[in-house]
Amino acid sequence: MDIKQLQADLAAIVRGNDILYYKVQNTLDALSYAISKLKYLELQECMKELGVVKVILPKVFQERDFIWEKVKSYSEMTMLLNYEISMLKRKVDTLNEDFLIKEGQITILKDSIGKPFNLLASPDSLLV
Repeated sequence: MDIKQLQADLAAIVRGNDILYYKVQNTLDALSYAISKLKYLELQECMKELGVVKVILPKVFQERDFIWEKVKSYSEMTMLLNYEISMLKRKVDTLNEDFLIKEGQITILKDSIGKPFNLLASPDSLLV
């Protein structure tokens, strides 16, 4: 092989190398563009989702506030019902005491039915 052939081969290899270099550069440029476009599209998607959240969020807060008011209302109602239960328990206890007193009075009256009644007698004589 002579020098001219080697120079021609070298020139062809350099051109091939340059072509590959430009192809790699074009590919890197396309990749860079694709990455930028992907980031832009992702940003657009995030902005769209953010817009949806901005619409939904006030409704969620409103519902939360409504539920909180219901909870407070139910708490107050529970407190009032507990107070009423307490009052009714006291009333039942009082009625039970009254019932026992009346039952005792009835027993005393039943026991005294057969005995003669003396208005002038001392209270101690009634107990016998």
